[in-house]
Amino acid sequence: MKTADRLRSTTRPLWAALLVASAALLAGGSPALAAGKLVEKLVDVPREARVPVDITYEKGTLLWVESQNDPKAKDVDEAKAVDPDDKTFVVLRFVYKNDDYYSHKVKLQVFLLDDEGGVLAEGGRSATLDKMEAEDTVTFPIKVKTLDWPRATKLRVLATFKR
Repeated sequence: MKTADRLRSTTRPLWAALLVASAALLAGGSPALAAGKLVEKLVDVPREARVPVDITYEKGTLLWVESQNDPKAKDVDEAKAVDPDDKTFVVLRFVYKNDDYYSHKVKLQVFLLDDEGGVLAEGGRSATLDKMEAEDTVTFPIKVKTLDWPRATKLRVLATFKR
């Protein structure tokens, strides 16, 4: 066997492995580049006033969360008397700022918890934190059983960020 043939036969598997690895990187991207940052925070349930969240990723920050359309005492009393399975869509509004020159993608997930840590309701959405934004909002509804709203004590916020 000639030296050139021997060299070709030993380098062929290396070239094939390199070709497969290159194709995998081009198809799926690098796992390190695709990974985002996951931040979890436990805050009070926003009722009468907004509640600070203070979750930061690079130069973007989720400042606070507030609720709208939350069940009032008369709504809870009416649900007790008329329909114990009544549900209310509570709107959660997260206020953010982003001083970065890049927009950031965020996936927000929230869990409404009782005293024991049981989940009463959950919701979420994906959004973009626009670049160079002094103050803007990310808003979404969560469906809550009306009788569960007074029992809610904490809001668990999970934010997954990507650039």
